[in-house]
Amino acid sequence: MRTAIAALSITLALLFGVIAIAASAYAADDPVKIIAQSSFIDSENRLNVVGTIRNTGSMPVQVTMGLNVEDGNGSHTMQQPTYGRIIWPLNDSPFKFVVNGTAGKPFIMNVQQAEASNQLVLVLNYTSMAAGGDRAFVGTIKNTAPFDFHNVSIFASVRSDNWTQLDTVRSDVIPVLKSGEEKAFVAKPDPAVKSRTAYYSCAGIDFDAPIATIDAGNGKVISYDLRTISQISSMRYENANDSIAFGIRPYSPNGGPVSLKIPQFNQNQTLTVMLDGQPHNASIKGDGRTMYIDFFVPKGDHEVKIQGVKNVPELPSAAIALAAVTAVAIATTRFKAAFKLL
Repeated sequence: MRTAIAALSITLALLFGVIAIAASAYAADDPVKIIAQSSFIDSENRLNVVGTIRNTGSMPVQVTMGLNVEDGNGSHTMQQPTYGRIIWPLNDSPFKFVVNGTAGKPFIMNVQQAEASNQLVLVLNYTSMAAGGDRAFVGTIKNTAPFDFHNVSIFASVRSDNWTQLDTVRSDVIPVLKSGEEKAFVAKPDPAVKSRTAYYSCAGIDFDAPIATIDAGNGKVISYDLRTISQISSMRYENANDSIAFGIRPYSPNGGPVSLKIPQFNQNQTLTVMLDGQPHNASIKGDGRTMYIDFFVPKGDHEVKIQGVKNVPELPSAAIALAAVTAVAIATTRFKAAFKLL
């Protein structure tokens, strides 16, 4: 049964987002746990301490791991982030320390909630079974977004045939993964554990946050900066009603805020937020170059449309009344482009 699972070919649509760290850290009793840990001496006679973190909570987090070591610099504590910059609810991320000395057990040093919006745009296709004489982790990654990703790498936990975590690996960095491009990747375990490597788990992707854009047709794009602790789907521009539209599901069971920045196309631009086809209360401001849209989304799955992105839309009277209340034009200030997603 284990062999069948290890040999399974897996295709994953992985999430990305713009991350902003919240001001307060999680408390020690929050549901972020070490679920696996082990160590080995590598081919250069260094101690490697590896393991996996699981986020059993309902919010995305960033985790810093700690390890007390004794080496040529005396006694001190090493710090390392997990291989995944963000750990989504009910997901795992591996970690790894390389020590020229002795060490205690790894521990969770710091956990912080991450403000993150996620979109299904990077697709991993791989076989979990170790491949070839190198017992490597191999597969492909495809960028289905309308924009490029930079410094992309793929990581995973190395497992033995009895499920023990042997190592944590990362592929070579892909400097640029262009829109629509698919590339192969390889990650190899340390030679000291290669003979015991059976399969890989906890696969994930690391990358620099991209400059996010939406295809507006005719070779034009709209840049945007979206910040929310939510899962986002089908981010698109709808020319018929001049709208940016997307599906959203807040991670929090109480719903959550959304902050969106887009370019301001004219001084008197009027935007309206529609939630599930109805006008929705929002704070909308412009500084002459950028429009700032802030609103709250209740729990569950919803469809959002931001109308009037490039032109003044034809709206029902209720929407016009709402827009008149929420839209504010402010004197032009220095432009800060809508940059990265996380």
